Amino acid sequence: MRRWAVAAAPRAGAVCAASAALWGMLCLVAALVQTVTVYDSAGDVFTIRSAAVETAEVLAMTGVETADGDSVIVEETEEGLAIFVGRAFAVSVLADGREIEMEANGGTVEELLARAGVRLGADDEVTPALDTEVREEMGPVRVTRVAYREKTVARRVPYTVEYRDDTEVTEGKYLHEELFQTGRDGLVDTVWRMRYCDGRYAGSELADSVVREEMMPEIHRTYRTNAISLVPAPEGITVENNVPSSYTTVYSMRSTGYWSPRGRGASGLGLYCGTFACNPDVIPYGTKVYVTSEDGSFVYGWAIATDTGTFAITNPMQIDLFYESYAESAAHGVKQVNVYIP
Repeated sequence: MRRWAVAAAPRAGAVCAASAALWGMLCLVAALVQTVTVYDSAGDVFTIRSAAVETAEVLAMTGVETADGDSVIVEETEEGLAIFVGRAFAVSVLADGREIEMEANGGTVEELLARAGVRLGADDEVTPALDTEVREEMGPVRVTRVAYREKTVARRVPYTVEYRDDTEVTEGKYLHEELFQTGRDGLVDTVWRMRYCDGRYAGSELADSVVREEMMPEIHRTYRTNAISLVPAPEGITVENNVPSSYTTVYSMRSTGYWSPRGRGASGLGLYCGTFACNPDVIPYGTKVYVTSEDGSFVYGWAIATDTGTFAITNPMQIDLFYESYAESAAHGVKQVNVYIP
């Protein structure tokens, strides 16, 4: 027995060593083998256990073939490895009047346009949006070139007409209507921002408005005064109790009223309310006088001698006061007045 044990010991040692080596190899293989799941975007999913480390080998084992344009992404998971195969699909890009056929298997619209060599301007529009994920069923990607131009147009603003009643804030027995302010059209520069899409006009919006000339309304004023005439007093002379502060002569004269279409009197000077006809030998043409009744019940005010009449020969101490209408001149009748000459 002793001799048999001594003879068998080497063989037993070899068997143990071989067993240990085999076990170690099995442990190593078991450590290298892992679960691999292949996800094909075409719809297939394959799961195998393999010690292969090359992606191409694993795909070959599952029978999954890739083509140009396909993407392969490998990720580690808790279960092992996951291989995602993205199949390329056709996508159209419509830009600058042409259609670009592209292949994609994911990514965003922005990335797709970059691959297509399409550069975007600041105002260009893209449909769908740049951050949209590219999908097979999404349809074409459209790029609209947008440009803006400005156009300045001068616009006339017609003046308005206003009627102002100042009768409550003015005093006097005589009612007047006058053109207080002449109207003037305004001028405005309007700046329009015009939008063009792919070179075609697509609408405008008002961008700015600059007033070059202010519009001035035409103002008609109604007010009251203590005199019929609106001719101003000579410089330095005032009137108190219907008597000028300075005068050289005063005539007591007979007065009548008259009217005629606007024009010029015998002197060549104009005819308007505030002028009168007289004998120029008594009151020279161009003389400014103050006309009022002695008791102040009638005040014509300051007036300028611009005309004469047939009465001047027969009655040189008569004046004919001009009115704006025939009715007003007829209503004057005949009045005795004081005529003050500065």
